[in-house]
Amino acid sequence: MNLINRVLNKIDVTLFVIYGFMGIGSVYLGAFIRSQIDMDFWSEIFICILVISPIYFLVRLAKKKYMPK
Repeated sequence: MNLINRVLNKIDVTLFVIYGFMGIGSVYLGAFIRSQIDMDFWSEIFICILVISPIYFLVRLAKKKYMPK
């Protein structure tokens, strides 16, 4: 039980919530990208990664800049 409490205390709640909403949005964005292009599966995955991954990186940078601890 002590291990669970330590893990839960280390979770950044703000990023957890933001990433949760972004995860749901990423599913819809990925589906939109996939409906717009007609490529094989791995090319579509690669393009989605190139579009979605930088958004997560920018959120982490913005949190560090605008919400310091």
